[in-house]
Amino acid sequence: MHIFISGATGRNGRLILAEALSRNHTVTVLARDPSSLTPHPNLTIIKGTPTSLQDVQTALSTPTPPSAILTTINQRRVSENPFAALSPDTPTDLLTSTAKILLSAIANTDFNGHPSPKIVVNSLFGARESMDNMAWPLRFVLTHSTMKIAIKDHNNMDELIRQSGVPFVFARPARLTEGPTEAVRIWPDNGQGCGWNPAISRASLAEWMIRAAEANEWDGRSPVLTK
Repeated sequence: MHIFISGATGRNGRLILAEALSRNHTVTVLARDPSSLTPHPNLTIIKGTPTSLQDVQTALSTPTPPSAILTTINQRRVSENPFAALSPDTPTDLLTSTAKILLSAIANTDFNGHPSPKIVVNSLFGARESMDNMAWPLRFVLTHSTMKIAIKDHNNMDELIRQSGVPFVFARPARLTEGPTEAVRIWPDNGQGCGWNPAISRASLAEWMIRAAEANEWDGRSPVLTK
């Protein structure tokens, strides 16, 4: 399978890229600084950014159109504190604006008679209907800190992709941790039953997102993921 990964130089993106290559997929990525990524025979690196329609269109056709698109773009804050301000280079609508560009690029790409590729999105527990089943302390933080900007942006991106008609999967991981790949527990789209402070390792999320790209089991769904 050929995969396009948007956001491959981020913490989650690097793990997803490594997982895709370990499973013998070919991958195209965009990078502002191509030297920040390790060369690999199955990896095509395009110098560019997901905020440029031309760059994304180039990535979608080089060396061949993808069968799946994985996006790990996320807003950045000046620190890990959920109340910290957004980084100066992070617009409040980063996810929505880059999703619009991606969808436009898809519409302008010839997929050789095949359907549009599936988009697998690195979302988060707390987006859309999953907010209602979060424990109240976590819900309070998400709705009263800088994270509320990210939630709004995730929800707007989510709606935009759903309305586009492009196949999708939204991965909604719980609190992300470091550590090895572990078995992933898959909960309903609303997160009901997953506990008050669930977590999942970034490596586990990466492995699950590649599996979601490979199979159709979760197409059209947005499951909450925990360990």
